[in-house]
Amino acid sequence: MTPSRLFKVQTPALRWPRKGETPDLWFGAHNFVAVLDEAGHVRLELHGIARGPGGAPLKIYGGVLPFRRELIWGEAFNHATGFYDPGFPQTELRQQPGVSMESHLRRAEAVRLAVNARAIAYPWPAAFGANSNAYFATLIAGMGLADQRVPGQLWAPSSDRLLLDGPTLAAIRAMT
Repeated sequence: MTPSRLFKVQTPALRWPRKGETPDLWFGAHNFVAVLDEAGHVRLELHGIARGPGGAPLKIYGGVLPFRRELIWGEAFNHATGFYDPGFPQTELRQQPGVSMESHLRRAEAVRLAVNARAIAYPWPAAFGANSNAYFATLIAGMGLADQRVPGQLWAPSSDRLLLDGPTLAAIRAMT
């Protein structure tokens, strides 16, 4: 099926199970974009993650090894990774009228390449610098999408930071 819908998804960073009938306690979020088809299946996930120099995988996949040389790295996975759960806070990102899904995805790829080329250090602790949520903010800004508030939205540190400058983002948004 063809990818047709873009979602902002928040994977809870910390989860504490609670006994009884109350839901688990969630705190903090990793924001990312999930691209779903008409049937609601994940076809693509766009994440900012920690990687080593040149995008080398870390010994702890998806984690940060404090005080080493991790970088913010844009990744596009053409499958569900396990980060997406339909029960997590999420909302559909509104597309620009007249802009095709393919245009949004080309812009996303341009953002990914531009961020990865900059070799931006991933901060430790991650809550105090330009982290994966800053990648999400940069990604949707480059795609020409506005951030949407999610029902039950979790705190997502650095979600107001951009990793690319205004002229670079404008040039990417001008892509068709």
